[in-house]
Amino acid sequence: MFKFDFASSTGSADHAGDSENDKKAEADRMIAKMAERARMSANSCKLLNTSSASTDKVKSCVPERVDLHSSSIDGLHYYFLPQHTELSEKNTDLIPGVYEGGLKVWECSLDLCRFLAHIMDESTVSDCQNVTEAVRRSIGNGGSAFELGCGHGLPACLLLRESVRRHTDSVVVFSDFNDFVLRDVTIPNALLNVVCSLYSQQDNDSVVDDASQVLLRQSIFAGGDWMGLSRKLSQNEVLLPASQSEKRVVHERFDVILASETTYTTESCQDTAYLMSEHLKVDIGVGLVATKRFYFGVGGGADAFSQAADKVSESQSPGLRLVVKTIQSYDTGNANIRDLLEVRLVKSNQ
Repeated sequence: MFKFDFASSTGSADHAGDSENDKKAEADRMIAKMAERARMSANSCKLLNTSSASTDKVKSCVPERVDLHSSSIDGLHYYFLPQHTELSEKNTDLIPGVYEGGLKVWECSLDLCRFLAHIMDESTVSDCQNVTEAVRRSIGNGGSAFELGCGHGLPACLLLRESVRRHTDSVVVFSDFNDFVLRDVTIPNALLNVVCSLYSQQDNDSVVDDASQVLLRQSIFAGGDWMGLSRKLSQNEVLLPASQSEKRVVHERFDVILASETTYTTESCQDTAYLMSEHLKVDIGVGLVATKRFYFGVGGGADAFSQAADKVSESQSPGLRLVVKTIQSYDTGNANIRDLLEVRLVKSNQ
């Protein structure tokens, strides 16, 4: 004789509901911890003063060059600094909680630079309409961009340089865990690339001083925990250095947020997704995450970031969610596959 259990379907539905509630509760706990971290680290977030940056390196050192594989967008320049006095360990890419790899030019950063150059080349047609519009808006008047864990900051340097070349007033925020990386690598790189742009326009001895003024008017260099910077942005506490009297506040939401190799652990994936949710412009802002598909042994990578974005969305403001899609992949056949992800913060009904 067959026995029918009509309660089983109801039990399954209840179990599914409990599972969704558990996921939501876990996401809420994660976001609460991040919010507390932001509150606790806000005071330790340092905004570096670029006016005191030495220009001697720009005038005397021979930099490295990055070919962007573009016929209309010039290559980038950077200073190679293999070792630093702040580091006690030699030949290391990462010391968790101490040094986050900013002295190295990571390959995903170069992928992102070349993609941006392609997008900004107005003679090319891109299939990524949302990305194209956001990137071009970010280098126009009133535009804004934010690079997470920037290290050398080459993608953000490219956007800043192209803004200068177009004579616009867009703002670029560079952030890195280590102050010394910003001071000794990122700021000199930004200054160098702006100098190169100005030389092509005016070719005189004042370009280094003019480039320094550009950095004061159009850029922020923030050291420390991203969460502290996030808190400062949300509280309207980030002012452009050259506008202290005018109180030109950097708005908390950006046209473009850039991230290269910031997804190497599960926790860093969650941090990156959280910053995207807090600081992308709704519907029109675009995040670009350049990542390896897998970071073996540490849990990060493209899939881990997508899962983190879903988890953050579980606790997002009502009606908003992060949407992630792969827009480019790089496979040399003999190394870890690299992916470029597009991230958008959209209304849930889209």
